[in-house]
Order: sequence, then structure tokens, then C-alpha cells
Amino acid sequence: MSKIKTVGIVGTGVIGTGWIIRNLAHNKIVHAYDQNKNLKNYVLKEIKRTSKSIKKLFRKKILIKNLKFFNSLEKALSNVDFVQE
Repeated sequence: MSKIKTVGIVGTGVIGTGWIIRNLAHNKIVHAYDQNKNLKNYVLKEIKRTSKSIKKLFRKKILIKNLKFFNSLEKALSNVDFVQE
């Protein structure tokens, strides 16, 4: 069993969003940070767009409640077990 429960994602563009979706599909708590605050809408749109495929691929639902956006890099990375940049 993985000891990683909370993941910090720095950058929420195409690649970062992919990591967010994958971690949410594996029941991780995700702390997301990006300097561009407008990317939050992009992330949410991509989660919605890919949710059916993720359910088929991993046989799991994306737990959107496990996603938290932060305005501060320091706060986003506090109390995480792993950082993906």
C-alpha cells in the first residue's frame, strides 16, 4: 500500500492537469498551485471532459472533493507527501 496520500502539483497546464486527474483517480488528495489563476477553470473543464474515460480505464471515479487549489506555493506544498512539478 502506498504511503503517499497527499500530492502537491506545481503547474496546472496540460501536463499538470494530467497528473491531477491521475492522482484523483487513485484517491489521492491533491494540492494544486499555478501562478496563472485562470487555469483553475481549465483543470475543472478537463476533469469533467475525461471523467467517463477515467472511470472506464481505472474503474474509479474522480473524487473532485479531494482537489484543493492554492494561491500560495508555500501553502500548497505544506503537509504533502510528494511533489510533482
